[in-house]
Amino acid sequence: MGIVGTIAFYFASKKKSNILVSVGERSIKAVFSLLSLSVLLLVYLLVTKDYSNAYVAKNASNDLSIIYSIAALWAGQEGSLLLWSWILSIFALVVTVSKTFKPLIVSTEKTVLFILSFFVFLIVFIENPFEVLSSAPKNGRGLNPILQNFYMAIHPLTLYVGYIALSIPFGFAIGSILSKDKTDSWIILSKRWTYFSWVFLSIGLLLGSRWAYLELGWGGYWAWDPVENVALMPWLALTAFVHSSMAQESRSLLRKWNICLIFIAFFLSIFGTFITRSGLISSVHSFAQSSIGPYFIVFILLLVGFSIFIYQRNKRFICSNQEIVSLFSKENFFIFNNIFFLVITLTVLLGTIFPILSEAITGEKILVGPSFYNLVNFPNVLLLMSLMSVAPIIPWKEGRILPILKFIFIPFIISFLLTLASLFFFYNIKVLLVFFLSFFIISIILKELIEDFKLQLKKQINITEIFRLKLRRYCSFLIHFGIILAIIGITLSSTYGTKSDFILSKSEKIDINQYEVQLINTYRKEIESKTILGAHLTLLDGKNLYSLYPEQNLYKYEGNRSINKETEVAIYSGIMKDYYIILVDELDGDRFNFKIYINPWVSLLWIGSLISILGGFVLLLRRKTL
Repeated sequence: MGIVGTIAFYFASKKKSNILVSVGERSIKAVFSLLSLSVLLLVYLLVTKDYSNAYVAKNASNDLSIIYSIAALWAGQEGSLLLWSWILSIFALVVTVSKTFKPLIVSTEKTVLFILSFFVFLIVFIENPFEVLSSAPKNGRGLNPILQNFYMAIHPLTLYVGYIALSIPFGFAIGSILSKDKTDSWIILSKRWTYFSWVFLSIGLLLGSRWAYLELGWGGYWAWDPVENVALMPWLALTAFVHSSMAQESRSLLRKWNICLIFIAFFLSIFGTFITRSGLISSVHSFAQSSIGPYFIVFILLLVGFSIFIYQRNKRFICSNQEIVSLFSKENFFIFNNIFFLVITLTVLLGTIFPILSEAITGEKILVGPSFYNLVNFPNVLLLMSLMSVAPIIPWKEGRILPILKFIFIPFIISFLLTLASLFFFYNIKVLLVFFLSFFIISIILKELIEDFKLQLKKQINITEIFRLKLRRYCSFLIHFGIILAIIGITLSSTYGTKSDFILSKSEKIDINQYEVQLINTYRKEIESKTILGAHLTLLDGKNLYSLYPEQNLYKYEGNRSINKETEVAIYSGIMKDYYIILVDELDGDRFNFKIYINPWVSLLWIGSLISILGGFVLLLRRKTL
């Protein structure tokens, strides 16, 4: 059905036939309807625990709650591909509703339907979620315990939505090239989709970090795991595109840049899907090894080759209508922004695929550790923060340096003095550099807001009207402010966080880093699926006494997991620090091994991320999109 629709759209573009357009759009509706029925059927089989279905037997069990039974839809290879296809069919259906820029829409529908057809091919012929077992077991293997977490239940779904939404701006970009559209219509059509994708990718990254922090029991929220990396890379490229597209929207500039950026973001989303499903890397996030990899390689090569071909063939239609006339202009700073984001993206990509390349060349899989990413990316983050401070206040076309220097003089002095004051508490040069740039950015934002409101109030415009007129700008300030808070939280928690191992018997105390930890008692509980070993500890921090209950779960049957033992971390979260305790193991002589992490200011990561996502949501939902 998808192939028929793709062919119909192809000839509709050639012959300008509304009848063939109608055939193509009906194909999209038919594919959506069939995929909707398939998703509903698989969810029904999961919820009712029909173990005659191979996918249900592999990913569900009798003890699984209804929420996690539904979440098992995207816990396995076959179900996640079905979900991916269904979401893409919804987005394709939304595109068919548009009545504007019809030649561009038709070319876009053709591209998106071709992508959808590939995923439908996979679930029909390669990874069928409706395979029937000859003999149904009485119980299934169950959902991996570390996936039975609220954040993990929705984290993959939000990432999928963000990933898949990139197909639509990619389709608009391809459509603009195929239809030889010399206008900037595709940027206008893509705007809400890019905001939508950015917001959901941001939510997915945040939920994934929170899940890792709560569930994996290693004291952190980001380990530069390959699957974490392939989720981050499309976000980086898309963030560059969101900024760069403003130059095309405002001045019809950076048109080639924007085509390339959206291509890169989309290809990285498909690459991430391939990496997690090919079995080429080992990760707690990835699916089991399967035969799906070669099909993805062919598909990626076909898309990349086709995109490069039509870009080269039609690049005369993509040229910008104006020139960049000044080095010191907003549009030129967007180019610097693009370069820094792409350098970070390339660094993450090289670190991710290096184990694959090293194994292919030397036969030995050499892993790239967090120190590589931190060392290489830290200077780029500082450069991006520098751009974030001054780029919003630099005018379009041709800026003059003296008025800019005059504007930033007071914020610079304030930031310098605040950084000097920080020396009483922090002595690390990296921390102080981040502090200075953070204070500088926040000071400029505040000065911009004050000057803006003064100017508007002189014109006797009320506050509500000011926000209506300047909402897009204020949302960008909110997003930047949230990102700054997150960067401060990451910097402080990674620089000043501490870890200690200790062994305690019941009622025994120990002093660790000016804190007193006491093991009050231990307990055991038995439920259908697991044995729970738990501990009650108290932590005395000056005058404050906290009770913490770390646990360790031992599962009674093999289940859908590589190990049967996992931890439930005990965390007391405050604004200034988190106390994070893990019950590692039970030792001989009624002694117990624990780990404690003190993570200072990690709360700023979660707060800042939420603020940025809020800004993105407001930007997405506002009425005016131009």
